[in-house]
Amino acid sequence: MNAISDQIDQAGEAPISVEAFYRYGYRGRQMLAIRAPFAMGGDGAAIIGRTIEADGRRYVVVSIARQISSPINRGEPFGVELREADTREESAA
Repeated sequence: MNAISDQIDQAGEAPISVEAFYRYGYRGRQMLAIRAPFAMGGDGAAIIGRTIEADGRRYVVVSIARQISSPINRGEPFGVELREADTREESAA
């Protein structure tokens, strides 16, 4: 039940603005290197499933990729796997 309410709460939140560096491929996934907008755990759970805005476009974070497992500090670069945010879906929420 918490997972469902978390998804509903996050749907109404404004996109998180991030600084994007470059796109790259990692294990067959298309990734985007970004700078962490806030501190979070090493697994990136605080940003996975959230909508971010980079270079004027909105995306939903599907997963993260890092070479280390320590907590992520604000401003630290790391990779995110994204899917384009469906603006129709966001406006209906």
